[in-house]
Amino acid sequence: MRITLRKLLPGLLLLAVAVVLRRALLVVFLALKILGYPAALDAWRGPVSHRTISHSGIPVDVYGRQRSDSPILVVHGVNPTGKNSVDLVRISEALAQAGFAVYVPDFAEMKKQHLLPEEAANIKTVFRSIGRDAAIACFSYGCGPALVAAADPEIRDRVRVAVAFGGYYDLRETLEYVITGPESPIAYLKWVYLGANSDLVADESDRQQLRKLALDRGGTIGNLSPDAQALLRVFFASNSEDFRLRLHAGPEPLHRRLDALSPSHYIKDLRSPLILIHGFNDPAIPAQQSIEFAAAARANGLANSLTLLRMYGHVHPILPELGATSLFAFYIPETFRFLSVLNQVVAIQ
Repeated sequence: MRITLRKLLPGLLLLAVAVVLRRALLVVFLALKILGYPAALDAWRGPVSHRTISHSGIPVDVYGRQRSDSPILVVHGVNPTGKNSVDLVRISEALAQAGFAVYVPDFAEMKKQHLLPEEAANIKTVFRSIGRDAAIACFSYGCGPALVAAADPEIRDRVRVAVAFGGYYDLRETLEYVITGPESPIAYLKWVYLGANSDLVADESDRQQLRKLALDRGGTIGNLSPDAQALLRVFFASNSEDFRLRLHAGPEPLHRRLDALSPSHYIKDLRSPLILIHGFNDPAIPAQQSIEFAAAARANGLANSLTLLRMYGHVHPILPELGATSLFAFYIPETFRFLSVLNQVVAIQ
């Protein structure tokens, strides 16, 4: 009995429609959960299995089926909560419900708001422990070491795609913005950075004084060594030109650290496609950083996409009051942009 294409066509069309609708629902429910409305995705996909394992002394939370064909390593930002951030836990659960095996390591120094070049090696260690090709996703300042790790020759060909949300391209430029940029609710960040990086000077007395100055957000400068004074002067720069002059005269360890943590120094070694997402008015890391990253990726023949979202500040949603004007000028276009980028993430599978 011959089955003609004409007889098969209605069934194939129904199947195609069902697949498209299922994917669309998944992306919409994923978006809702990421924004703090988990009910729809939780009801559809059910609870997420979650356990903590350890690799080379690094705690790693694993969400979903560890044997999934779509593993993704998620790198948290520089914050005290690390892998246990409420937002990150919700995102990790959502990715697991979307079909990923999600690995979220906890980096002790980054939880102390201390960003070190050694974190790239730690990220590489956890990535290799997954044992197969995987994606990497990162947030905020965690994107520096994550993308440096993604460029490492030992793993770069096994990184399927790198997703960077609110990350930076060049840490020098980012530090310049934090120190000399417009006042913002997170202007204290420069003092956090100074206190966390007091280890750049050798003398413990200098370190203690720098940490106290950072805690007080300025104040009276004590009897500091020349290296400590050079480091501190960078954080008192008044404008971009002043910052660059002071940084040029700054201690050599600071230059080495900024270089080692800047993906701009490793862009030619990256092999994975990039999905770059940034808040349009990010007050911590300017969107220009992701714009520069995308331009450099194109110049190096690296597949990439860039999405700027007005609905995010740094890595938290900022939503205006719903009204007729905001509905059409903000919510509808932002919804399509947000769903589009999440569709790219789901497509990694």
